Amino acid sequence: MPSPAAPKPRAPARKPVAAKRSSKPLLMRRRPSQERAHGTLEAVLKAAEQEIAQGGLDRLTTKRIAATAGLSVGAVYEYFPNKEAVIGELIQRWLVRVFDELDAVHPRHGAGLDLLSFVLEQMQRAVRLYQDQPGLGALLGMLTAMPALRAVLDDHDERMTASVCSALAFYVPRAEAAELRATAVSIRVIAHEMIAAAVVYRPADQQRLLTHLRVCLIALVSRLLAPA
Repeated sequence: MPSPAAPKPRAPARKPVAAKRSSKPLLMRRRPSQERAHGTLEAVLKAAEQEIAQGGLDRLTTKRIAATAGLSVGAVYEYFPNKEAVIGELIQRWLVRVFDELDAVHPRHGAGLDLLSFVLEQMQRAVRLYQDQPGLGALLGMLTAMPALRAVLDDHDERMTASVCSALAFYVPRAEAAELRATAVSIRVIAHEMIAAAVVYRPADQQRLLTHLRVCLIALVSRLLAPA
């Protein structure tokens, strides 16, 4: 009898093709000052999220954003010089949400969590933030394609590192500053990469990847608690 055929290896999940580098301006033309204008801006950004989630960045245009928002193209251009500026605003807003949500469980806010609970609660909040952002895979791809966003991302990364580092110092005051910072950087980098992989790039493996992430985070902070 012939031996059973070996199972075919599963093809690795394909990541979105990297976007072309853009040097177009990423700043809004102006910020709204009236309630009606705020509504217009939010409609533009929500429409852009919908278009990115459904058709990706390649099909995104200011005309499509305007049509989905039920606005004229002129209304979009009143706030944004191009679609890249819309994307830049979406990314910056998402980074602000990430920081605010994760920093909210810092012990200085009186959450009453122990060290392991703090790290795992941050992980769960991050997972929800990654899941709730429409078209996140495309937006993450644009971070490397837009040099003007590099400083924004670097600032976000440093703020996250500083927040986690100071929380670790609260829980483990005897630990050396260099060790605390190295642990904080490791937590930030590993958590981002594995959550992005689980939520955006390999959702079929989500539970397995998130389980691995929990193990990694527990191992990282447990090192700080071990006797010297």
